[in-house]
Amino acid sequence: MSVQLREIVENFPKLLTLVRGSSNFTVAELQAPSTGNAKSLIFIANALHLKEAKESQGVAWVVHKDLVNSVPESVPIVLSSPNVQLAMSSVGVKFFPLTRHFQPIEGPKIHPSAHIAKSAKIGAGCIIGPGVTIGEDVELGEGCILGANCVIEPDVKIGARTHLHPLVFIGHSCVIGKECEVHPNSTIGSEGFGYSRDEAFNQYRITHYGKVILEDRVHIGANVSLDRGTFLDSRIGAGTKIDNHCHLGHNFVIGKNCLVTAGFIAAGSVTIGDYCAFGGRTSVTGHLDIVSKVQISGLSGVSKSIDKPGEYGGFPLQPLRDSIKSRAAIRHLPELLSNVRKIMKHLGLEPAEKPAE
Repeated sequence: MSVQLREIVENFPKLLTLVRGSSNFTVAELQAPSTGNAKSLIFIANALHLKEAKESQGVAWVVHKDLVNSVPESVPIVLSSPNVQLAMSSVGVKFFPLTRHFQPIEGPKIHPSAHIAKSAKIGAGCIIGPGVTIGEDVELGEGCILGANCVIEPDVKIGARTHLHPLVFIGHSCVIGKECEVHPNSTIGSEGFGYSRDEAFNQYRITHYGKVILEDRVHIGANVSLDRGTFLDSRIGAGTKIDNHCHLGHNFVIGKNCLVTAGFIAAGSVTIGDYCAFGGRTSVTGHLDIVSKVQISGLSGVSKSIDKPGEYGGFPLQPLRDSIKSRAAIRHLPELLSNVRKIMKHLGLEPAEKPAE
């Protein structure tokens, strides 16, 4: 697709302002700063991007407003933006979307190999791929996309324009909101890991009656597992984004507009507020609460409830600045231990047993 710069600017007047050049320029594609060419639009958000752009063949630059004066005079077309990433996202979604994978096999929108229960209600314009199984009393809103071999168990409700990539499993009775996206090999509504035990240590499965609810515009990455609640529902708030390879145990609740990055694990009955962010491979123990507006750095462990907004990190969890100092100090511990031994020996206070190396 090609589009004139004028149309792009008119659609996003708060994000893009033409500073230099002709609005008649035709944009054929979006490119990285380092690979810009005579037909592309490139986006420069920081000094590194600017350096890369100067070495490219790009002629149309979207530059952060604070960097506009650093753009060489030789660049013929310059646009200013207060939020370059948001501009890139907005232009890409509207004018250069990737849609070829929505229906990879030509033919009817509902593939003949799909198994759809007679009681299921399928909204207008849905694309249902090969091998999809849709159970009894499922409801799909208009414009939904179900990739190959998805399994939708009975009584599931899915909102309009939601996209389930291939090999997604949605457990019975779960509710998926509008404009959600779930990537391949993810499981929404698996039974929680709950067992009772007798005196002989035999394990007995606990039935989970709750469901998983994804509110509108939730993004679920690949290889994510979300457990249903035992009696109450597990829930993810509107606009929350969850990266690949994450697991949330039964009875979890996450608020709106949170960011959860790869490898996050939360045990059961964790409640998280709104606008929280979690770095990669963070782990959260069960039965605790985290208030809104909390940020946790990667490789952290949360073992107690957090009742104050702020930035935290490490294990045991500390305020982020303290955590950074603690991590930096760890590499000095062997030298510190050696010096302490020398001091104790000098003072005649050498311990009876030498600490293990």
